[in-house]
Amino acid sequence: MLSFSFRSTRLSRALFVRLSWVLFVLTLVACANNPFAPTLAVKGGDGEFRVVLFTEPVSLNPNLRSDDGAFSVAQNVYNKLLTLDADYRVIPDLAETWEVSADGLTYTFHLAKNARWHDGKSLTSADVKWTFEALRQSQASGGEAANRILAIETPDAQTVVMRLKQVWSPFIPTLAWYGTFVLPSHVFAGGDWTKNPANDKPIGTGPFKFVEWVKGDHITLAANRDYFKRGPYLDQVTYRVLKDSSTAGDLIARGEADYTLARPAFETIRVLQNAPAVIVKTFLHPARFYAGFNFRRKPFDDLRVRQAVSMALDRPMIVDRAVLGYGIPGEGFYTPAIPWAFDPEARVPDGDIAAAEKLLDQAGLARHANGTRAQWTLLAFNASPFKEIALAMQTDLQRVGIELEPVLLATTDWNARVFTEKNFDLALTNGSQGPDPDNLNYRFGSKSGYQFMGYANPELDAALDEGARLTKLEDRARAYFRAQEILARDLVFLPIMENVQFIIYRADVTGLPQVQARGLVTFQDYSLVRLKK
Repeated sequence: MLSFSFRSTRLSRALFVRLSWVLFVLTLVACANNPFAPTLAVKGGDGEFRVVLFTEPVSLNPNLRSDDGAFSVAQNVYNKLLTLDADYRVIPDLAETWEVSADGLTYTFHLAKNARWHDGKSLTSADVKWTFEALRQSQASGGEAANRILAIETPDAQTVVMRLKQVWSPFIPTLAWYGTFVLPSHVFAGGDWTKNPANDKPIGTGPFKFVEWVKGDHITLAANRDYFKRGPYLDQVTYRVLKDSSTAGDLIARGEADYTLARPAFETIRVLQNAPAVIVKTFLHPARFYAGFNFRRKPFDDLRVRQAVSMALDRPMIVDRAVLGYGIPGEGFYTPAIPWAFDPEARVPDGDIAAAEKLLDQAGLARHANGTRAQWTLLAFNASPFKEIALAMQTDLQRVGIELEPVLLATTDWNARVFTEKNFDLALTNGSQGPDPDNLNYRFGSKSGYQFMGYANPELDAALDEGARLTKLEDRARAYFRAQEILARDLVFLPIMENVQFIIYRADVTGLPQVQARGLVTFQDYSLVRLKK
């Protein structure tokens, strides 16, 4: 993966094209030999790895709900059939190899023969079958993949056959993503799995075993010396829970933590870049900040108004003001971090204040005597950098006579106003848009419950459906390029900024999945982490 310096950087379309082609062949690793064959290296012995969590889990069952805290811990306690490396490429996990039938409907997975649960029992195909049948009967995060399955067969203890209801090409990357960790059927079967005590005291197959969870303080894992892959080399992983995650940088600088999942304040990151024994790296991340219009309200149903708003935004300056330059101006309609599916030619109109003024006049939004054309609200989360982005947008739109009032809300209140009440003019949000471009359907398709703008276009839905139905990568890319052309033409939302992932750690740490072990393990798996003596 390429590392970038993001200080006031505008990525050109030409650079996006080069990045897309350079990384195109790295997008999906399918049906490869397992690179995780156990070695004779001694497991354990490297001491304690201290990690700062960005949020405390709700539970320690990562399949129950969208729970990013649980997801982070689960990467070291559980395994999935397949997983994603730091570049969002599919790599083996419990399934060492897999095949897909010619008609795209049948997936056959071959499980590792020596994978064992932390209580000593062998993992079998029955555990996989139970997990996905449970997910199909719930509203859990993994339901998107599980509900695509027509039938699950287990011809032997190490083989799982999944037959889909219809062709759905995002199936493999979705299995490797969120809420699809394999759970022990002998622990969860026979009762309500959502209320099982193991949800807080997990039994997995991963490189570390659960030891304790002192809520509000820490979670401790110990090395699983019977792990079926390489490692772990650490004796223990301790996740620290902070009341104020902005202090994570201070813990790293003082040597009281080794690695942080919590992002310090941007000012602190600048200091850490020059701190002794601390390393800071930045990577393009498939998460984006964007603002959606409420198409149900005038004048946002008028394309000229949406174009004018976009033209009035100085995106490079927003990046400078909101995140001190640690980002990339958002100009496209999908994330460039998934390069094979990113169309660099589908982009926002160039910034132009005079042209924006003219479009607003044509749309009937003339300036009043006080110079103001309209007063709108922008709903945003009451957290950094949403507040800073909202204030920067407010400043930009004042230049064309739009008074934009940022309304900062807690997540639950934002969801109520946007999804339930549909009471907003513009709404600012963010989130991952990987691991597959089918995420465009989730965020902008007319049938998705997450598409909050009220926009519906059968042409867009058809392109997105085609992208999910086709099996060849180049054919899928053409479908998603078409979808981005439509999104750009209709200016369905305002791309604001591409997100940047920060990797901040002590210099004596090696084997981090985003740095030295890139491509070998999932992006929060510490089985290959070592501490220099």
